[in-house]
Amino acid sequence: MNNLQIKFVNPSRFLWAMMMCIFMLLLSSYAHAARPHQTSKKAPVAVHSVAKSSSKRKRAPVKKNAHQSASSQTHHHQSRSVKKVPIGRNPFRQSDLPDLQITDGMHPRITPIQKTKLKIAKTKVVSNLMKQLGKPYRYGGTSPRTGFDCSGLVNYAYRDQLKSTLPRTADNMFHMSSSQSREIDKEELNTGDLVFFSTHSRGHSHADHVGVYLGDGEFIQAPRTGKDIQISRLDDDYWQNHYIGARRVLLPHAVR
Repeated sequence: MNNLQIKFVNPSRFLWAMMMCIFMLLLSSYAHAARPHQTSKKAPVAVHSVAKSSSKRKRAPVKKNAHQSASSQTHHHQSRSVKKVPIGRNPFRQSDLPDLQITDGMHPRITPIQKTKLKIAKTKVVSNLMKQLGKPYRYGGTSPRTGFDCSGLVNYAYRDQLKSTLPRTADNMFHMSSSQSREIDKEELNTGDLVFFSTHSRGHSHADHVGVYLGDGEFIQAPRTGKDIQISRLDDDYWQNHYIGARRVLLPHAVR
């Protein structure tokens, strides 16, 4: 009988213990549910990071102000070292260079009217020259009726196209002033330019023959006694060996 009672009592105690455990679990769950908004232990870390970032933002203006201060000091130092330019003077002008002397022969720009006048003058000069082809050379000649020498032919061709009269001899034409002509290189030759030669071996500073360049390496000339007015080539050995220079007389300010 006692053994049966012991076996009966032990299960009841076990059930009672189980019920107490379940009750404690329910009580713990209820207590946790009653405080859902409790902050976690990581909150101080988040607060610390925010405070750190805000401190950086506060230090940034101090750094910027220091940079502005250094920049303003540099600008102030530079402004003190730069000389003040008097009003009315060009600050870019180099004081150790002489003033540029602009002559009548320098024309940076050509107006449409001047361009038209140059074109007309060039056409008339070439036309006057081509009409004299085949006429005989005559020393000192200046007329189409009696004939021409080299400088006489050039004077006749340009006579009505220029404001001033060209010199009478080839050497004087070669040494014209900058107001009457412009010295040019062989690579710059254009129709209407004067080409000069030294045929008597007097050196490159003396011209005793002149012709007019027509283009494509050709020029027209009155060669010498016994020859007619003709077209020759600059690349011929004779004329190439005696060539000494060229001058341009059809300038914007010089044509009529």
